Amino acid sequence: METNQRKSRIFLAGDSTVQAYSASQAPQNGWGQRWYECFRGHETCRSCHPDDSRFPQAVCYELADVILDNRAMAGRSSRSFREEGRLADIEEAMGEGDWLLVQFGHNDANTKPERYVPSEEFGASLAHYADVCRRKKAVCVLVTPIAMRNSAADGSCSFPEYREAMIEYAKKAGLPLLDLGLATARYCVKEGPEACKRLFLWVEPGAWPESAYRDGAQDDAHLQKEGARVFARLLSGLIRESTDERLAGIRRLLVE
Repeated sequence: METNQRKSRIFLAGDSTVQAYSASQAPQNGWGQRWYECFRGHETCRSCHPDDSRFPQAVCYELADVILDNRAMAGRSSRSFREEGRLADIEEAMGEGDWLLVQFGHNDANTKPERYVPSEEFGASLAHYADVCRRKKAVCVLVTPIAMRNSAADGSCSFPEYREAMIEYAKKAGLPLLDLGLATARYCVKEGPEACKRLFLWVEPGAWPESAYRDGAQDDAHLQKEGARVFARLLSGLIRESTDERLAGIRRLLVE
């Protein structure tokens, strides 16, 4: 971390599709683990645990002009992430002019009592993230939940009620929104179900003998490295296409 002049940070709050993973979980990756590759100067990026986070899975990627601070955690919804103190952890580290990208929906739809947020209450749950940014004079950016592999077959966005609720709340609250759900669904349709296996956690038994996936996997929700890279690039494309001036600071840092 910089000790003299503080660098701006882009915080990530989200679930397993955003989280960074250790080598023992290879080839699973979240898009937040590969996003640094979309920024200028990524060749000299340094990754480390943020010294102002008490959660061990957090990883920051320090670039010349910005720090990507990924605090996403598997299995969390917009509610459980907040109730575990993870949003407070971000607030304590956040400074004026930072950004917070928020992607939830996958686990909000899960009926486990500690996770579940009805779609009609999703906007109110996201409002806590916007409130933190308002207090800290930072920018809250909402990101719709990424597509699952079944989108390649029928073209639908995953968790449509949550995507729509997020879009509605973003409009109501005047927040920037990146429709990664739609972008990833369209990409999956273009690729087709078989080709999409290279994006999602479809792993042959024995391909990763030192990993938790040594016995293989057929997972249509989570990403492996190639999928994380592709989806990170799609996110960057949405930022480049956006005319929202609140995203201009990120746009300037992206590889063209």
